[in-house]
Amino acid sequence: MIENGGTLTVEGRNTKVEIKLAEHAGFCFGVSRAANLIEKQADEAFKNRRTNGGKPSLYTVGELIHNRSYIAQLEKRGVKAVDIHEAFCLEAGCKVVARTHGIKREDFEALKAKGLDVLDASCPYVKKIQAIAAEHTKGGVPLFIMGDAKHPEVESIRSYAEGKSFVFSSLEETKEFFDKISLEDRRLIDEKGLVLVSQTTFSVVEWKKNHFFIKNLYTNAKIFDTICCVTETRQQEAEFLAQNYPLVVVVGGKNSSNTKKLYEVAKAKTDAVHIETAEELDSLLGTSLLKYEKIAITAGASTPDSIIQEVIKHMAEIINGAEGTEELSFQELLDQNFKTLHTGERVCGTISAVSPTEIHVDFGTKHTGILPYDEITDESGVNLEEIYKVGDTIEVMPTKFSDTEGTVMLSKKRLDADKNWGIIADAAEDKDLILNGVVKDVIKGGVIVSCNNVRVFVPASQTGVPKDEPLEGLKGKKVSLKIIEVDDSRKRAVGSIRLAERAQQKKATDEFFATAEVGQKFKGTVRSLTSYGAFVNIGAVDGMVHITELSWGRLKPPAEVLKVGDSIDVYIKAIVPEKKRVSLGYKTEENNPWNIFVARYNVGDDVTVKVVSLMPFGAFAEIIPGVDGLIHNTQLAAKPVSAPASVVNVGDTLEVKIIAIDEEKKRISLSRKALLAPEELGEGFEIVEEAAEAVEEAAE
Repeated sequence: MIENGGTLTVEGRNTKVEIKLAEHAGFCFGVSRAANLIEKQADEAFKNRRTNGGKPSLYTVGELIHNRSYIAQLEKRGVKAVDIHEAFCLEAGCKVVARTHGIKREDFEALKAKGLDVLDASCPYVKKIQAIAAEHTKGGVPLFIMGDAKHPEVESIRSYAEGKSFVFSSLEETKEFFDKISLEDRRLIDEKGLVLVSQTTFSVVEWKKNHFFIKNLYTNAKIFDTICCVTETRQQEAEFLAQNYPLVVVVGGKNSSNTKKLYEVAKAKTDAVHIETAEELDSLLGTSLLKYEKIAITAGASTPDSIIQEVIKHMAEIINGAEGTEELSFQELLDQNFKTLHTGERVCGTISAVSPTEIHVDFGTKHTGILPYDEITDESGVNLEEIYKVGDTIEVMPTKFSDTEGTVMLSKKRLDADKNWGIIADAAEDKDLILNGVVKDVIKGGVIVSCNNVRVFVPASQTGVPKDEPLEGLKGKKVSLKIIEVDDSRKRAVGSIRLAERAQQKKATDEFFATAEVGQKFKGTVRSLTSYGAFVNIGAVDGMVHITELSWGRLKPPAEVLKVGDSIDVYIKAIVPEKKRVSLGYKTEENNPWNIFVARYNVGDDVTVKVVSLMPFGAFAEIIPGVDGLIHNTQLAAKPVSAPASVVNVGDTLEVKIIAIDEEKKRISLSRKALLAPEELGEGFEIVEEAAEAVEEAAE
């Protein structure tokens, strides 16, 4: 057999082929845990089957793992896979194992309530995501999952969400959702935020794209990187093998998500095939294997080692020729490299001890990993014992070995630095990605922005600050930026705040016009005033309120009605998407001055008014802004006057009585004379009748 990471050289009649087995191939930690659990029960299940009329006594809800050969082996030992409906039909006391991908929360609880002996073989990484979903969606916070909506793992995660949940398999699907998002869902996210997780076996590359898209779209989003570190390591290794081997053979179940991801990664770089059993080599490759001098083999996390070794053996038989198969000795052909750690690689281990100054990590090798405080963080006062727990999985980088002491020094900071630089490099390739950072320094020619702990230089011309203005005002500010240039060898990057702001504005504007509707109401801010109206900002765009919309009465210069900075209620009157124009309304029935007047005043009320204009037949006075009443010449004084200017002036404040209201014609008659004392009036005056006649006369 070949150990993981080992190499086997096979000599055929006219060829020699090097076969390389990936270091990370076969059962992962979670699958091994499930297999060990089921193995402990299998022997007893097999005995019970022989004494129970051939009936199984141990069941799994769904296939324990996505590997048919392994499931077939379990069935031979008395372990039967059933769906959830069949599980509910089992008799109380039967043993039921929840698969590694997990089962729905309600199903798990219902099985236990039925009296079944439920054993949980769910992968710890899956259980962690379930816990995140349960904890962070309280109160109806929506859950976003990157993965396969039909995968049992994703179905189990969704069942732990308190509110709505959405599943996307690619950045394109995510963008399409937000392009067509309903007003209900948009309000939900705006109010409560969102939680973003991923299926444990999701594509690392696709996750990064979605991570940045969501992060920059909603700054209040809670994002959890839940891709299993084993998955990420295997995908990276598959990419490395594909770059160095002309053929990569991927072994694993055809319905295994993580195996399919390995195949996709390899296929993008070189020749690759995905097989489930050794026999498939004959139909997919056959003797065409002989054209490759180097072949790499990797396997999904649910592939048993026995199947991997069968594939290697059959591959050697094909290369050697059928006649020599029986004499083939693997021990003689083996060039074995035992599994070990290497300086500078990314590895996952289990925390075995935590102290205030360091963490000990177990890798299952002869070396004990030591992770010092200063290789975890540069910050002071961090309590390691609060953040890290024994039994947790941690990803680190080996830096120095000591065989005499049996230790390996580790660094998390260096690994984080590599990851952070990877984020910057990805943003340089994907022009749609916008990152967030903080301006740390102002230097000659520009500013330095700390973005994901990477220093990014932004030239002055790309800051968005006018040419002659100082850049010091940016220091300490949070900014968005696009990466426009990277030097990978020197780990240097150049960014643009201006381009990021422009892209964000365009995106916000496009989203606005995609969802805006006539009649929509906004709380706007007056940006500027012109002779013909006011420009009002309503978020992503500025809209125009025409001068005719600013007042119900006679037209006034906009500056007399509003001032820059005022907050006003407006609504959309018209939209011209192709020209990116919005016409806004300001006048509504609620702020119609006539409606306000009618609701507040009645005939007989005394009011204080202001004279606004003089006419030959009387004076017009403002009762409330937008509503004027007429004080006829006969009502200006104790006796009729021939010229209003003889008793009042424009701007005078008067006390008058409302003596008539014509709601149909929206006319109001006022009387100053009605408030005079009887001795001032003399005899023979009928105020109301005179007023009514005066109003009709003025109207004509």
